[in-house]
Amino acid sequence: SPLDLDTLVAGVQTDAQKLELYTASRLTIDPDTRAERGYLDLLAGRLGLPDALVDHVEATVSAAKVPVSEKP
Repeated sequence: SPLDLDTLVAGVQTDAQKLELYTASRLTIDPDTRAERGYLDLLAGRLGLPDALVDHVEATVSAAKVPVSEKP
């Protein structure tokens, strides 16, 4: 079963861990539905991540992802 968000967030202590957790989630989830976008927004809020940092992660992940049709 999915891990409870409160349990997941309670396990991170440092700012670096919070950033790693959000980034790992964003790399795993391609937010193409409202539910997925909502989860990422909720996670960022629970972790207390500033909007500017979330935007930076989003831009970095989007730039790093290569569409399947363009892979060699």
